[in-house]
Amino acid sequence: MRILLTTLNAKYIHVNLALRYLRACCRDLPHTFILDEFTINDHPEHIAAAIYRHRPDLVAFSCYIWNIEPTLAVAAILKKVRPELTILCGGPEVSFDTAAFLAQNPQIDLVITGEGEIPFRALLEQLAGQQRPPAAIPGLAWRRGAETIVNPPAPPLRDLDTIPFPYQEDLDAAGNELSQRTVYYETSRGCPFACGFCLSSTTEGLRYFSLERVRDDLERLLKAGVREIKFVDRTFNAHKKRALAIWEFLLSRRPRARFYFEIAGDRLDEEMLAHLKRVPPDLFQFEIGVQTIDAGVNARCNRRQDWARLAANTRRLREMGSIRLHLDLIAGLPGETYAGVGESFDAVAALKPHEIQLGFLKLLKGTSLRARADEFGYLFLDRPPYQVLASSAITYEEMLRLHAIEGLLKYYGNSHLADHAFAYLAATAFDGSYFAIYEALAAWWEARGLLRRGHSQRDLFNHLASFAIHLARGIATRVTTLPLPGYHDSILEINSHGDTPASGAENSGCTRNLTPAQLDRFYQLLKFDCLCRDRSRNFPGWMPPSPLTEEERSNWMARITTPRSMEKYMPGLAKESPANLRRHGFIELFPCHPERPEEDNPTIVFFYYGPPGSETRVYYLQAPPLVV
Repeated sequence: MRILLTTLNAKYIHVNLALRYLRACCRDLPHTFILDEFTINDHPEHIAAAIYRHRPDLVAFSCYIWNIEPTLAVAAILKKVRPELTILCGGPEVSFDTAAFLAQNPQIDLVITGEGEIPFRALLEQLAGQQRPPAAIPGLAWRRGAETIVNPPAPPLRDLDTIPFPYQEDLDAAGNELSQRTVYYETSRGCPFACGFCLSSTTEGLRYFSLERVRDDLERLLKAGVREIKFVDRTFNAHKKRALAIWEFLLSRRPRARFYFEIAGDRLDEEMLAHLKRVPPDLFQFEIGVQTIDAGVNARCNRRQDWARLAANTRRLREMGSIRLHLDLIAGLPGETYAGVGESFDAVAALKPHEIQLGFLKLLKGTSLRARADEFGYLFLDRPPYQVLASSAITYEEMLRLHAIEGLLKYYGNSHLADHAFAYLAATAFDGSYFAIYEALAAWWEARGLLRRGHSQRDLFNHLASFAIHLARGIATRVTTLPLPGYHDSILEINSHGDTPASGAENSGCTRNLTPAQLDRFYQLLKFDCLCRDRSRNFPGWMPPSPLTEEERSNWMARITTPRSMEKYMPGLAKESPANLRRHGFIELFPCHPERPEEDNPTIVFFYYGPPGSETRVYYLQAPPLVV
């Protein structure tokens, strides 16, 4: 038989681990296996056509909340054009309320619930002639005439090492693409926690692949040139000695890959933190699920978290500077108000992670929070992704505000587009609250219809420049020197939404309106952020004019490109020729050091852009005079 294993991934770079486990567990059976993956951005008609051309006898779909609806659309097309085709679904989205799922979707013939390795092999053994009735296959849901039968679940595999290495066929294939994609890998199954919103709470206990097996698998992947491995263990550091052993193994290989781990930040101890000091830059990324800092909300979710310890450990990791930190929050948790979400947001933002994810609670099938939805007054989508719309603690209007904040967080915070200007604005006008500045900016965008548009990088800078005027009163001008040719005379020229400096300031959400000096300092920092990103030198109208003449800029360039100056101030560019430095560099004088904007300390900044596609390198120099 021809067995097609398929799924619709969220992105092309992802690879589906579950399908590869199924293929590996059945590779000795007398079937032809085809693995073909698509994405949720592909049209169902095109996916169905590609599957049809494979001429399969059975199609097995891996189903999740993000792909179930287009998957069902593909299956419906296939059933119309090939009624005899057997269509099987498995995965978390069909493992609960399975009888109802089959009743609602006649195009699906079979469902496998829970972990699929045992039942899938048993089914294919039956299809290969080793007959057994469907009732004998654990975890299988099937039809007997008009009746739907859901067999008891398969027992969890106790010895995970019996599952073969899932990526062997990929590594053996001509033109192996794993080096260009994100490879998913697990060292364990299960979770030590039972959070009420997570599907991991539906299984008990933790099971592990042996360390020998893990090392062997990772060695194969690294030797094959895999560049990105995402560990899907729910809590990678649940077992301290195992986590340390795997980290030590990875460090010993000096890989050129990147590794992603989901960890519990409050379970790091001094030994683990000391070990992590040795991690070189850009090798590890940690995803830490904070979700909320409210102990009462956590208790309603059956979560245990030591926020003080998590925060302290995150600060330690941030100070090390080598591990990228991604911290998660969830809006809509039971009993948490809009203000409570804001408090959690500010607490996490104060830790200065590289990325904050503001997610929204989803009441997944099988979870305890879904079963308790009425208790907390939840209104939620009855179709995937089952996202919460409101609760007894938070209104729909407030959830909409949080969605707007999430969008701006992606535009500004997680992109680090204007970090210096944003931090200064938060400190001077919003008492240091990042949540308050995002809230005010979201309201400003909403009033101007900006939330429904696409935006270029230049647009985002211009919007932030214009928003700052909204926070100021009675400012006649922001410049004290005449602009150079090519600059506009006034920031008002970019203000295309009808604001004047004083209009709307009272309703902006800021705690203090900006003074003229603060507004000027803000624009200097926004100019710095823009120059870090934009090498075009086609400067926007809001940008303060340079205090340097072209002659002064040329003189500075000549002085800093001498060998002695390069060694002292810019050792990272020592191998670059003076011609390259002039071609790819730009010098500007700022009234403050961008990292210390509250101080008046004139600073020369050299921006080295390098060839197109390279990242900007920034060097701070003495100003004036430059001593060489």
